[in-house]
Amino acid sequence: MKAPFPGKHQYAPGRRNNRANHLHEDAWKDFVSYLQEAGSRITTARRIVFDEVIDRGDHFRADDLAADLARGQNRVSRGTVYRTIALMVKAGFLRAIRDGDTHFHYEYIYGHTHHEHMICESCGDFIEFEAPEIIRAITRRCREHDFQEHHHRLSIFGICKKCASGK
Repeated sequence: MKAPFPGKHQYAPGRRNNRANHLHEDAWKDFVSYLQEAGSRITTARRIVFDEVIDRGDHFRADDLAADLARGQNRVSRGTVYRTIALMVKAGFLRAIRDGDTHFHYEYIYGHTHHEHMICESCGDFIEFEAPEIIRAITRRCREHDFQEHHHRLSIFGICKKCASGK
């Protein structure tokens, strides 16, 4: 059997349950299609970044991901991490969310329902929530102004319950 990636070493992704693995592989196939259409290379390093992003399951900063992937058996360069994140955003696999500072956090959104965020200005926690009434209001306003929405982001900044109670 031919190796899935050219290069010096074989990469073995982490273990997942069958359903999660199937969804993950479907996402990877779609990302590979995007890379091919964009004329970008399909590399082991990009697969490592892709897998790590999906496996994290959090709202992460690119610097944190780059630091995590700078050590260990499956090391990936900082530049590759940033370029792969940019491609994943452009392809619709990740959403960039600006926090109260100037930092961007990223979340894996492929196959997930649309949701908004509350961001604690004290501890930095992200609280996700769905709000169909907000989406309906945005759709209505766009229609009233003959505006073609491509996407939207709603981030509400404040203090979470845990920080407000001093715990």
